[in-house]
Amino acid sequence: MKKLLCFLVCLCSTSLFSQEMTYGTQYQMQSEILGEERTYWVYLPGSYNDPNWGKESYPVIYVLDGKSAFFPFCGVVDFMGGRESVNFQIPEVIVVGINTLDRDHVLTPNATTKMPNGKEAETEAQKLMFARSGGGEKFLQFLEEELFPKIETDYRTLPYRVYVGHSLGGLTSSYTLLKHPGIFDAYMAIDPSLWWDGGKYPSEAQPDLEDFKSEKVQRFYMSVIDTSGFPAKSLHVQSIFKLKGQLANYAPANLRWKVDHMPDTDHSSIPLLSWYQGLKFIFEGYNLSHYGFMQNPDGISSHFQQLKENTGLDMPPSQSIFEIISHYRTAPNRFPDADAALYIIEMGLKYHPESPFLYEKLGRAYEMKDDKEKALSAYEKAFSLNPQNKALEMKLEELGQE
Repeated sequence: MKKLLCFLVCLCSTSLFSQEMTYGTQYQMQSEILGEERTYWVYLPGSYNDPNWGKESYPVIYVLDGKSAFFPFCGVVDFMGGRESVNFQIPEVIVVGINTLDRDHVLTPNATTKMPNGKEAETEAQKLMFARSGGGEKFLQFLEEELFPKIETDYRTLPYRVYVGHSLGGLTSSYTLLKHPGIFDAYMAIDPSLWWDGGKYPSEAQPDLEDFKSEKVQRFYMSVIDTSGFPAKSLHVQSIFKLKGQLANYAPANLRWKVDHMPDTDHSSIPLLSWYQGLKFIFEGYNLSHYGFMQNPDGISSHFQQLKENTGLDMPPSQSIFEIISHYRTAPNRFPDADAALYIIEMGLKYHPESPFLYEKLGRAYEMKDDKEKALSAYEKAFSLNPQNKALEMKLEELGQE
């Protein structure tokens, strides 16, 4: 196991931040199904190992082409949902990047010798391109039977999986939705290679959608490049829009989908915008307004219930929302209100009864009300949950001497 360091790409400019960020850990596992060693990377959100944070579980996003896509994708995820960004556009998530260097094999659902234009390969060089195609089903078996159990045993995960793929990766994420719905909860197909085998899977989509083999909510996001500089009649573009038409006509009610036509993009540049827009769609409705909830904390529970109904993501309200509101309500230079602080903190502790941070804020709220006994009890509980908190240790000593 080794730490991988990368520079966090600044999303506002082409320059790089000066400090290095640790953005994931690389692992290898021996796959009995594939008969070879596979490499994968894991990114954990900032709160995962925070000793002052109660233990939470997280959705898991599986990203294909991990060697190239994992690091920039994690930058987008961190920007949209990381605690330091205070964006709250998406929940904090675990990201698993899957190495797919053999993409012509593992990302193709069936063997074919049809070229991107739909014609049969003629030359030996053309035929060689497809010589190993068709390993997609076995790769999916590897995910289901080996990688998923490994991730879900090693980490605190929610039963919510997202599949992200570009090009041939978008082909296999689309294929998985159509042929094996329910293995994942949400799918992202970025400029997918749906031309595969003469546009086989968009052509077959009607019966797949009419006999959709999952009753749980499924969310599917697909993007397509700017076709102004690309042959609009190409099989690549036609196949994507054919699937869009099939979705419009036959998608069941529990399949929520969106297709984005991205201006000013080509096949190589489209992922960055697609990751951002796709994540917003997949977690649609998550976007948290801490100012709004500060005024109406009773809306927190209903917000997350609506999120479950809309996306299928069943999760308790995150500690992050209680963290920021309780901070605002107990900080003298923010919006101090002891009673309002107690209300939101006690609500948070119902969902997160082992949160050192919330118990510490509970002590602060009682201090604001000059209730030394209850403050001391709350601080002691916080310190018992996180004895690494030296500042709190000093606070306890100070209160004990009064």
